[in-house]
Amino acid sequence: MELRHLRYFAEVAERLSFVKAAESLNISQPPLSRQIHELEAEIGTALFLRDSRGTSLTKAGEYFQLEVKQLLAQVDAVCRTAKIVGEVSSKSFRIGCGTFLLQTILPPFVRRIADTWPDLKLELLVMSTEAQEQALRSGAIDFGFLRSWIRQNGLVFEPLLEERLTLVYPQSACYCQDPKICMSRLAGSPLIALAQESSPGLTERNLAICANHGFVPQVAYECNDAYSLIKLVASGLGWSIVSDLGIDQLPEGVGAVDLDEPMTLGLCYRDAPRAESLQKVIDLAREHFSNFGRTLPPWRIHEKA
Repeated sequence: MELRHLRYFAEVAERLSFVKAAESLNISQPPLSRQIHELEAEIGTALFLRDSRGTSLTKAGEYFQLEVKQLLAQVDAVCRTAKIVGEVSSKSFRIGCGTFLLQTILPPFVRRIADTWPDLKLELLVMSTEAQEQALRSGAIDFGFLRSWIRQNGLVFEPLLEERLTLVYPQSACYCQDPKICMSRLAGSPLIALAQESSPGLTERNLAICANHGFVPQVAYECNDAYSLIKLVASGLGWSIVSDLGIDQLPEGVGAVDLDEPMTLGLCYRDAPRAESLQKVIDLAREHFSNFGRTLPPWRIHEKA
């Protein structure tokens, strides 16, 4: 049995048509049928039923399809990893991050990389935590700075520091520094919300905070950029909830009070062998961000139940 037999089987099983599978594989139908017959003969049972109604999977074929799909995914992952390991002299890495980090603590880290490895090229991709999770799985980014609520097999999450959600509002609307009183006073005022598609997890978190304070916010505006939210608050359009890591300096007329809502920001990468150059960048990130908060041991992330 060869790998091509499994790929041929997977294509026919997916399309349930030898004709369409042959077109997709860019081969003629007779050789494809012959390869499947050889596979069935080697296994010792039929994988497909062929009759006037078309092609369908046998019970054995259904089981075999599930196992082959996982096996081929593992083979593809091994090939990607081998390529990564072989690129020891890689000069380019793609890093995912949130907008809020670009405004505050990430630029010094990028500067350290530039000073340490002048020839290294970094591509910074602004993504939500959820988008980074998918990008890591697909290999679209090499590592990312994201929040701990992702749940995905094959990833490692290293907590770097604790961030807190902060209530920001026009000072004319509230002068109190008690978060409970301040939330109560702002309940009837327009909320400038983070757009759901830009950060689903954080949006849900913010709505839950409002619910815990006994009200449903009046969402008047949405923005997909966390930094711009503060600018909109400064214009007097409403109030918002942002990460304290996204606050460099408050504009004039904007008040802020920290909420008792801690979150964990961390470094995330694939749980697989890495090129030496990438490992050095990850090590530098770990060391750099340890200056901002308590570093915790990494843990493996598992699928949602």
